[in-house]
Amino acid sequence: MKKVILFTLSALMAVNVYSEPDNGKFLPESEVIQPNHVFIEAGGGLNFPLEFFNQGVIPMTSYGSSFFAGAGYNWQGWLMSLTYTHDMWGEGKTERALMENFKTNIVEFRLRKIISKKAWSWMPGWLEIIPGAGAGVNFITTDYYRSEQAKRDGNMSSVKLGQSGANCFFYRVSLENAIYLGTDMFIPFIGVDYNAFYDTSIGGGFAGYARLYGGIRMYPLGVVNDVQRMVQNRQEKKRLAYEEMIASWPDPFALITVEPEKDFTPDGDGIADVAKLNLQTDYLEYAPESWKVEILDPQNNGFKSWTGTGRLPEKLTWDGKSDAGELVFSRNTYTARLTVIPSEKDRERTGQEVLVSTDVITTGILMEEIIPNKKWKIIVNTIYFDADKATFNKISEEQRKENVETLDSIARQIKEHGNVLVTVEGYANNVSNTERENVNELIPLSKLRAETIVGLLVERGLDRSNLTFDGKGGANPIAKWEDRKNWWKNRRVEFIVTKKE
Repeated sequence: MKKVILFTLSALMAVNVYSEPDNGKFLPESEVIQPNHVFIEAGGGLNFPLEFFNQGVIPMTSYGSSFFAGAGYNWQGWLMSLTYTHDMWGEGKTERALMENFKTNIVEFRLRKIISKKAWSWMPGWLEIIPGAGAGVNFITTDYYRSEQAKRDGNMSSVKLGQSGANCFFYRVSLENAIYLGTDMFIPFIGVDYNAFYDTSIGGGFAGYARLYGGIRMYPLGVVNDVQRMVQNRQEKKRLAYEEMIASWPDPFALITVEPEKDFTPDGDGIADVAKLNLQTDYLEYAPESWKVEILDPQNNGFKSWTGTGRLPEKLTWDGKSDAGELVFSRNTYTARLTVIPSEKDRERTGQEVLVSTDVITTGILMEEIIPNKKWKIIVNTIYFDADKATFNKISEEQRKENVETLDSIARQIKEHGNVLVTVEGYANNVSNTERENVNELIPLSKLRAETIVGLLVERGLDRSNLTFDGKGGANPIAKWEDRKNWWKNRRVEFIVTKKE
């Protein structure tokens, strides 16, 4: 039986609970009366000598003792009880101690407030601090001497229980510490209080004394509280474990990846005609509020977009065309951007308002079919020249390298189409939107550049007799003059490839 009791106490103490019924707030909340919140308590203590203040704060008694018993209700941490206390003092030992057999019978209402870890998180879970106050009626009995001379003469008087003038109001303030062992069936506590009353039965006036006491509080139906608390504790542990797991997660993120990353050629030849956009979010608890996928052109302007709400699709496919139906340029780098707005709960949990991910896709050489199996067109804008010239003297090493790669790729594509005629057409952007600029500057410059490119193709093994060139200047603009952000599309070279008859 002893082992069972010890095991039970150990199990209860191991439960991470905080105090007897207590809402952790200063004020209680309304509730239906619960029988399992009714308590009884009893204890005893040491009384310090009684003093009458109108007699110079002189101890009238020696040390004494007390016992008390009461019953009450715990209203969400407020202990309200009706308590009976019996105090007893022995014979006063000093010459001026005039009391013998001084006794008080106190019936009082006590009001105390539990302060536990629920209110002050820094406190240990097993400790309760309980300040309180009380007021009631004090019924006095005593044997006493009316004066020091009466004591010397042996003239003793007495006050009987219930005698007129022997009943007075009683006041009490206290501070207790309770040790919570994980069960409402057994809560030990110790405390100190100070008690005061105004006595007229012996002419003493205002009196007071301190008391050091201890006791036990019990809830007759405390097993109900224990079971409820263990259930709540189990739920709290699950909640804390869940929050710890969530807190240990890395920050949520969105991810977009593109296939193929290079040589995307949506020209209808059956090779790399479609790009796959793989979408993913991680470490989000809920479906996103919204998402958006964008394709940005080489100048970071919007080109193509998809939007949605809720969970992302795992994949999207892209045919290389813009929302307006425009096809990508050859040898250009486009950016795929995924933007995710997490749900409100995920935003509150992580503090992240938006998740963004990007990836790039580089186009190869597109052979746009004009006439099936007979005529094609290649458009590029990544052949770089010196400003207003058809030379390469002042371009950067990176641009020089890109020129080589672009022309090598174009030459390979043309050779793969067999015996063909190629016309190289140079285009420019008419900044002033005037015929004068077009005729005097753009057409001559674009023609020189087209001629230079023909020479570079010959160096790469193409037959000069199959190559022609022309300068178109500002003709056939892809972007309108008003569309300044897309002027870069007008500065291009087109290769018209035609099979020989």
